Amino acid sequence: MDGKLTRATEVERVSELLGLPEEINDRDSLIAQVTTGLPTKSVEKILEVMNSQPVLNLIPERAFRRAKAGKIPLSPDRSKVLYDFARAYVAADKTHSGNGALVMRFLEKPNPDLGGAAPMALAISSPAGADAVIELLSR
Repeated sequence: MDGKLTRATEVERVSELLGLPEEINDRDSLIAQVTTGLPTKSVEKILEVMNSQPVLNLIPERAFRRAKAGKIPLSPDRSKVLYDFARAYVAADKTHSGNGALVMRFLEKPNPDLGGAAPMALAISSPAGADAVIELLSR
């Protein structure tokens, strides 16, 4: 993949960013997958699409290595963090017309409209944080 998201709808693009199959193309199936735990390839797929190593870790390296070595899904809590980040990333990708460098600059640069927090830090902190980033992008 060249780092571009290609699926049509927002939910499909979140699913694509998480490296999930095309069959997971609606909110219910996506939430079900997140609730049961995302595969470790979701982290790898996000990093591939981002095309750069982010300043912040999306999930602790130890948790990722343990899940990958055990060939088990990430925990539901870790999966929810990835899901929230993916929602914010997809919104930023849309706003910046797929320009990965601009998306990453937006996500990592402290933003005064978010109380000085970096959007990425806020997006991985909670669903409400991801919603605040998405709301800012939709203005």
